[in-house]
Amino acid sequence: MALPIQPNTTCDIYRNGTAPPAAPAVAGVACYLQPDWRAGQDQGDRANLPAVLAWTHVLLMDTSVDVRDCYLGSLTFGAQDMVYIPDQNGTPFRVIFIERVHRGRAEDHKRVYVDRQTPTWPTNEL
Repeated sequence: MALPIQPNTTCDIYRNGTAPPAAPAVAGVACYLQPDWRAGQDQGDRANLPAVLAWTHVLLMDTSVDVRDCYLGSLTFGAQDMVYIPDQNGTPFRVIFIERVHRGRAEDHKRVYVDRQTPTWPTNEL
């Protein structure tokens, strides 16, 4: 399957407990990064949900990519992956939630909600 839009960056994915300069669990993933601050912070939509579900950006990536979020169900949370854009030397993002979009269609993909962590300034990777 294919993304509904052309990738605009790449990322390296790290499992909980590992970080650069170690080798990533998944390297060089083509993805599309888009800002989503307003929706990710909208208290009107999630006033009763924990702050851990807030995000700053959304990544679109292929369904075959092994990326893991923190949501275990029933408002319980565990360890999640970190994504570095464009690679292990780039800006870190914590994976918040993953959903599969357009299953069974040509544009079947994962929508990955991420929370930008403190980047190394200056950066052009946001």
